[in-house]
Amino acid sequence: MNPAKVEQIFQNKYFKYGLRVLVLYVFSLIFKSFDLTFPHEVGSFLLRGQAFSLLYIIFGLFSWEGAARLSKYIDRNIFNKSVSSKLLLLCISLLLYGLLVAYLFGLCYSVFDIVLFKQYEAWNHFVAFSYDLNFGTFIFYLLILAYNGVVLYYKNWKESQLNAERLMRENIQAKYDVLKSQIDPHFFFNSLSVLTNLVYKSPDLSAEYITQLAKSYRYILDKKFENLVTIKTELEFLESYSFLIRIRHQSSIEFHINISEEVKCTGMVPPATLQMLVENAVKHNRFSANDPLRICIKDEGEYLIIANDLRKRASVQNSIGVGLDNISKRYELTSDKRITITETDNTFTVRVPIIHSYEDYNI
Repeated sequence: MNPAKVEQIFQNKYFKYGLRVLVLYVFSLIFKSFDLTFPHEVGSFLLRGQAFSLLYIIFGLFSWEGAARLSKYIDRNIFNKSVSSKLLLLCISLLLYGLLVAYLFGLCYSVFDIVLFKQYEAWNHFVAFSYDLNFGTFIFYLLILAYNGVVLYYKNWKESQLNAERLMRENIQAKYDVLKSQIDPHFFFNSLSVLTNLVYKSPDLSAEYITQLAKSYRYILDKKFENLVTIKTELEFLESYSFLIRIRHQSSIEFHINISEEVKCTGMVPPATLQMLVENAVKHNRFSANDPLRICIKDEGEYLIIANDLRKRASVQNSIGVGLDNISKRYELTSDKRITITETDNTFTVRVPIIHSYEDYNI
């Protein structure tokens, strides 16, 4: 059976009280086995015996509910106590309540036996404050309370597990949202910097650049609230972004993309992953029309491989703290997969894990 359905059944109030009735009935049978005035033949259904079980169940239900309400009252209204002090107060309160329950049950049992069946033995035990009757009743009360405690502990444990998981997911989502929010100013700041230089050189190209910039930025805005996009969607965005790069750098940048159609359609990555890696390559390396920067993107097993020629600039403008670090943290927060970075004398390579379904994703 589905665990969620099982949990729903246990939370149903009719099931809860039905289970309590069953437990109390079993306890009444045990209690009667110690009372020699009841017949002890197995399967005996004499009127007095069954009437006693009914009384035991009704009294037990009220006592059980009273103990539960007392526990909730102490838990909700005692604020100025430490956890240990509150627990001690709860135990003392329930023990005193148990003594009261034992005394009242003895009284009810005695009156019940006299009025209905003219039996005075229970009354004699009660007025003499019989150890057997009162202590026995108290022990059964404690057994009921222990049973209730096990059930309550299990329920609270499940709730704490669910709350802990919910808080963890909310914390991860909050951190992830902070990382995603960095993409907007990062992308826009760098694009405006390019436009500032371009507008004085060619108004026509500037107009086209603004059109493509708007199209690219629309992608950033549309995917802002998505944790994953298909690789095909990401490549379409990269195509618009690469157009912006070519306007400024002309033939100084070369793209070589070789990704299978299956990976494009089924594989997923966090939004703007490829754009940020391409931007890093352009930002940190030297290139010219005679010696262009080659950027290769391909799939290899469970990874996208993004490799570029490594020709580090002598001085690079200050970064605003996103890029590789941002992508790395997004993967760390949301899956057990990690990006890997390899640097040789001539090549800088980043291996980005391909996520095939949201089951691989922890948000």
